[in-house]
Amino acid sequence: MAARVLIVDSISANRILLKVKLAGAFAQVEQAASAGEALDLLENEVTPDLLVLGGDLVDMSAIELCSVIKKRPELANLPVLLVHTDGHRTDLIDALRMGAEDAFDMSVSTDALLARIRSIVRARNSFEELRLRESTGHIPGLAETAAALDSPASVLIAARNETEGARWQAQLSKLAPFALRHQMEADIMRNMGQFTAPDAIIISLAVAAPEEALRLLAEIRARAATRQAAVLVVLDENDDTARINALDLGANDVIAEGFHAEEAVLRLDKMIARKRLTDRLRQKVEDGLTASVTDPLTGLFNRRYAMPHLDNMAQRATGHSDQTGDFAVMLADLDHFKEVNDKYGHAAGDIVLAEIARRMRANIKSADLIARMGGEEFLVVVQTDNRESAAKVAQRLCDVVRAEPVYLRGRDIQIPVTVSIGVAMGSDMLEAKKAKFGGGEDSLASALIDQADQALYGAKADGRDKILLSFTAA
Repeated sequence: MAARVLIVDSISANRILLKVKLAGAFAQVEQAASAGEALDLLENEVTPDLLVLGGDLVDMSAIELCSVIKKRPELANLPVLLVHTDGHRTDLIDALRMGAEDAFDMSVSTDALLARIRSIVRARNSFEELRLRESTGHIPGLAETAAALDSPASVLIAARNETEGARWQAQLSKLAPFALRHQMEADIMRNMGQFTAPDAIIISLAVAAPEEALRLLAEIRARAATRQAAVLVVLDENDDTARINALDLGANDVIAEGFHAEEAVLRLDKMIARKRLTDRLRQKVEDGLTASVTDPLTGLFNRRYAMPHLDNMAQRATGHSDQTGDFAVMLADLDHFKEVNDKYGHAAGDIVLAEIARRMRANIKSADLIARMGGEEFLVVVQTDNRESAAKVAQRLCDVVRAEPVYLRGRDIQIPVTVSIGVAMGSDMLEAKKAKFGGGEDSLASALIDQADQALYGAKADGRDKILLSFTAA
């Protein structure tokens, strides 16, 4: 989907020139001739992906409009690009202070402008996608965790030499409370395998020999450990080709014409703030996904996760007839659990369930699956070589549940608990289905669960606190 860009400039010729420059971005362009008109559009229509401010407006300056927009909570994350300055660094610094993403004079090349817009829109889209996932995936009833106070941002300076790194670090340390360190670019490349990502990385790029800096940037973006770090590239001179290459390889921002500490701090502050907000959104999305497949009482996976997981295991097994291993599907059900709830209360019953889940989880391998299927019933799926090994695992689970009563510390009560377990072997059910249905793979998980459930019923009928293996194939 094309990016939506709003151009604001009181001079129609400037708006036309900017629209022509943006044609290469395949953007959906809207125009406004004044700050008031722009604010009306922002209030009454869908917020654009980028706001491009041209020359001074009839009702306020572009800098003032940028400041007004950034003070509105609903527009605070809207990227603003100024294309009206005289090209002096003081104009750029003023724009950055007001919250703009960047500022250019009108003579900026189309390719350089489009590269900067691509990087801005890319970051905007990533943020909005996460924000949308977080808002639509919100699960009512989940506690909102308060954001911890942010610690000082960690910033790594990837310098071309020791002198440059030390100088930049000294200049930055006077202006911002960053946790700073510097390292040679070549050393960072050699140690990428042990690289711990800081919040931001500053890369020094020599226009005459950009290869090492660009290779480092590409490596940072290619590796999972460093992919989310904010990256600021510093060019030793203004060069469109170097700027474009850096931005298209994944740099978040670029400083041209050499290192400038104040400009670096302003850009880093914005980049790090956005990164940390994005990190929090990403964590909330991951937490929401985890919550959707996790039983809140026991911390085990729930049925929503367990059934597709088991079905995938079964289907993989049918596709690999030469496999030497097997797997066992166990249904474990606490004996006489209703009596626990009736006698001690549901709060006590919850404690019992959580403790038994903990014991069983601790007595299977980390690669094996355990899930709460509902009530007092648990599903355990273990990789095993044969029926005898599966029986040993099931018996161990029975023994560990029975070994000690569950102790209710607050009431000084000990509740004895036992469990019955029905076991179905994956290979038995798969062979049976092949014989009956010609190898069909539909509802393999349900078939395995049903077979284990029949074995569980048999264990219950035989006196409980027992295991029983299904013999489907026979």
